[in-house]
Amino acid sequence: MTSPEKPSRVRRKGIPGTCQLHRGPVGFANLMVSVQDGSVVFDPHVTGACVITIDKEGAKTLLFILTEWLE
Repeated sequence: MTSPEKPSRVRRKGIPGTCQLHRGPVGFANLMVSVQDGSVVFDPHVTGACVITIDKEGAKTLLFILTEWLE
């Protein structure tokens, strides 16, 4: 007997930010961060127009750098 496949857990978070290019109000430009197929995906403005994807090692590096900068 095989077990039914577990549905994948969607992991995403919207983070309010400010777009320096368009000079909108603080917190107006959202950044959607999600995990898809083991990669971290950044979707500025939540439009899908310019999506940045980093692998697990890149995500670890980003975590290390941000932790160091924000201490």
